[in-house]
Amino acid sequence: MGSGVDGAGNTVYFPDIVGTSSEAITHWANRTRTLKHPFLRARYADLAWEMSGPIGKRKRDPEDARIAVDSYLDAIPRMAEEHEHFQFAIRALDLAVLIGDAERTERARKKLMDVHRGLMKSHSRTWWYTVDRLLDDKKAGVTDDERAELVADLESIIAMRSNSGDPANCDPHEAQSAAERLVPYYRRLSKHDDARRLHMAVAEAFEQFASNADPMLAAALLQTATDEYRNAGSKEDRDRTRILMQKQIGAAGENLQSFEHKIEITKDDMEKFLDLVVVDDIGESFVRIAREFMLKRPHLEDQVQKTLKEAPLMAHITQMIYADDRVAAKIGGVDEDSFGRLFHQAKLAFQFERPWLVQAFQRLFEKHAVVPQHFAGWANRHGLFDDMSLLVEGTSAWAREDHVKAAHVLVPQVERALRKIADELGVPVTKAHPTVPGTSVAIGMGEILYHQKVADALGRDATLHFQALYADPRGMNLRNEIAHGLMEGDQFHWHLGNLIVHSILMLGLWKEFGQIGKKREG
Repeated sequence: MGSGVDGAGNTVYFPDIVGTSSEAITHWANRTRTLKHPFLRARYADLAWEMSGPIGKRKRDPEDARIAVDSYLDAIPRMAEEHEHFQFAIRALDLAVLIGDAERTERARKKLMDVHRGLMKSHSRTWWYTVDRLLDDKKAGVTDDERAELVADLESIIAMRSNSGDPANCDPHEAQSAAERLVPYYRRLSKHDDARRLHMAVAEAFEQFASNADPMLAAALLQTATDEYRNAGSKEDRDRTRILMQKQIGAAGENLQSFEHKIEITKDDMEKFLDLVVVDDIGESFVRIAREFMLKRPHLEDQVQKTLKEAPLMAHITQMIYADDRVAAKIGGVDEDSFGRLFHQAKLAFQFERPWLVQAFQRLFEKHAVVPQHFAGWANRHGLFDDMSLLVEGTSAWAREDHVKAAHVLVPQVERALRKIADELGVPVTKAHPTVPGTSVAIGMGEILYHQKVADALGRDATLHFQALYADPRGMNLRNEIAHGLMEGDQFHWHLGNLIVHSILMLGLWKEFGQIGKKREG
């Protein structure tokens, strides 16, 4: 459910298997052989299988995996939620493949296909579970007929969701999602005409969708259409939609207005908070979410000073932040290193925002039916991006909870935007290569954010927010952690994605943040 680092720099987990008696494995294995309900049998058997090594320090018993497979499949008819049907069938299939049980592999695969067929009949939007698991599988024994069925299902989804003449079922985003899975399959088979056909279908759907959208959203939708026309090899259509996109960006810029908002909330009144943050106007909602969850430096500075009275010992003890085999950062006492303590407080603030930010985004989706292009278009309010395709890719991944992809795509885009801001302010965005004479390299995010001109333009609050989230080892340091491959897979969780997307919203207001900061200081 969660993890953290203790005072000694050790990673701890919540809950943690550390200290669990090895006898628990025997207990779980016995439970799975005495219980009757297949769901409980599956969970206990799977637990015994997975934890025999980490907890029991012994070899895993294949019989536990076999019981888990059988029980997961038996439990599917009893479970009400469709996502459980997929999860159980896929887990059963994975276990069967892992232990090399051909009979159980075939049974689990057929059950997964049965679940898929039922949901295709009801036009469920969870079709991707089966497609992602089976379309390119080499070990589960997928038959030619089954693979052909999955391909036909993807084609039907694309045809239905790209049909602008059927507004009730048209959804270009789902059409694109299906095409993204089918195009690589066609290319591997050298069916390049089919791949181009799908790109054209998706492009036309997004272009039609954009024709009924406001300028900001239309610009982002047309970016997707432009990319798809390019992928289809249609240069004429690509250039045409790019021109349309540029016009929409210009139209969106004409509607920019200054703003000033102050929101005070109590933590025991979530509904009141959400009503204040997510309002009837989508643009105003973006503004409020961006401002509400942006770090406030004066508030954090007050919190740091309070530790001198509330926790005097901790306030004076030097803290070391460890990461694997190195000391990532060192934070001195409040009196000697108040700036370092500020980043420590910022990390706490990011964590305190977890329940509030997720509820704010959930309300935003419910109230305004936002799509990834809304976020991309908003981030580009001041023209920081000539090409929004990666913004759309990243926010799309975030929306479908693919937080690994979202982080790896969006964090570099934040850096790109900050470099564009620096360039507009007259700050050099390149420097001499440290080892190759006569060549240059781009400056990094840290150099950008610690440049005084950039800090002045962004304002103290936004500057600290970006520094603490992305560029300082005393903060979350996401840019460097991701760029250097220092993060583990389980660290890419939903709150991390929410923080990154929130910073995307902040980019759309960078000029306004600087103006507010100047007014406050004046």
